[in-house]
Amino acid sequence: MIKSIVVAHRKAGLTREEFNRYWKNEHGPLAAKLIPGVRRYVQNHLVDIPGMEYEGDGIVEMWYDDIEAWQKSMKYIQSSKELAEDGAKFCDLRNASVWIVEEHVIK
Repeated sequence: MIKSIVVAHRKAGLTREEFNRYWKNEHGPLAAKLIPGVRRYVQNHLVDIPGMEYEGDGIVEMWYDDIEAWQKSMKYIQSSKELAEDGAKFCDLRNASVWIVEEHVIK
């Protein structure tokens, strides 16, 4: 199983609450419905803790059966006008950090 991890950044002018609300209620369901090959889709919304700073505004994790399934989904994501237009409403994709990993659960 392959997992992609992406650090998301909110669009300038949005509060973290506005970003989280749109991401969870609008973009998340759309992405989960449209992106082919995704076995699991998880949003991680940051918890505000006094004095703690984050590099980004949230983390999205998506699981795939294998690299080929991930590549197919990336091809779709890069060509999907619908996803791009929706993402532009709340997210700044210029600074997104992306990792493709294989999980090794220890506990």
